[in-house]
Amino acid sequence: MSYIFFSESSINIGGQELQALQQMQALNRSGYQTILLCKPNSAILLRAQSAGLESVSIDFRNALHLPSILKLVKLIFQFRPIAFLSHGSRDALVAVIAVNLARCMGISAAAVFRIKTFQHGYPLSIAYNYLFSKTLTPSHYLRDKLLLNQWIHPSQVETLYPGIDFATLDSQLDQLPSQVQSWLDTHTGPVISHGAILRGEKGHSTILKALVLVRKVFPNVRYLIAGEGQDKPLLEAEIAALGLGENVLLTGTLEKIAPLLKKSDLAVLPSLVEPLGMFQIEAQYLEVPTIASDVGGIPETMLHQKTGLMVEPDKVEQWANAIIWILSNPELAKQMAKAGKKMVIEKFSLHTNTNNLIRLFEQN
Repeated sequence: MSYIFFSESSINIGGQELQALQQMQALNRSGYQTILLCKPNSAILLRAQSAGLESVSIDFRNALHLPSILKLVKLIFQFRPIAFLSHGSRDALVAVIAVNLARCMGISAAAVFRIKTFQHGYPLSIAYNYLFSKTLTPSHYLRDKLLLNQWIHPSQVETLYPGIDFATLDSQLDQLPSQVQSWLDTHTGPVISHGAILRGEKGHSTILKALVLVRKVFPNVRYLIAGEGQDKPLLEAEIAALGLGENVLLTGTLEKIAPLLKKSDLAVLPSLVEPLGMFQIEAQYLEVPTIASDVGGIPETMLHQKTGLMVEPDKVEQWANAIIWILSNPELAKQMAKAGKKMVIEKFSLHTNTNNLIRLFEQN
């Protein structure tokens, strides 16, 4: 049995973490055995356990946390993994140190792939050229951004588009959680949905401000925000300050996003920065009219005015106008959504993603 370790040091859950769980399930079906290494009581751990995925808790307090390193060395001796897929900076460095310690003890080194979904500041070439077997980015946009440092070897950075388990999305079109359905039943009007971790760069505030304008045309418009995160108190305060208490619902994390999308007249991804994004891909697959920011890797997932609309990030009036147009032209919006479904199936299938991962394992 060939083992593959997935590591994640974040306590929250978002698109990156959900993608990791889908990859684990797909690799298990392909004959590999995956194990998730993550923080105790983290959101991804709870989700992995509910999905029946094997997991081990590791503290990952920092990149040099000795107990975490030693625990990982012990796991390497026990399972002899052929590869690590590391998603956070802390767990990635712990993995590199543990792999090299195991090598010194006579265990053949596993390949360590760093999954890089963002870049703040100037990237240091040593990490990309020497620490990791390869760095994988979810978009050509992010790969190009990393390679602005001309000292990074281009062969060490590869784009791996995420894979969406479209069949699972189709099977999840059941009922919403009762509290969400109850709110919808008592609040009539068009539904806008937004699935993303609650952090400033995801642009929730842009939509809240735009709703003040949208409400002049659609007084009963409803905006459902699915997700958890550090900015929840700030968003709650802004909702109250803008007088949007009857128009907005913070649903918390939804285990299944498909039921919410199928109830939606419109899906939005107003990110200020976005290496690629997942929510708008899932929305297009389910033929939900979609508006997303024209930023980062999002243009690799949509075609403006063909599969959806793209708007400049943080431009409140532009977002309000786009939302009003979609809600006022449902048939044209649906035509774009149907074209979007065809595009994302061809580009973001889980089968293609899994085969590309297996190719990387075999090459390294």
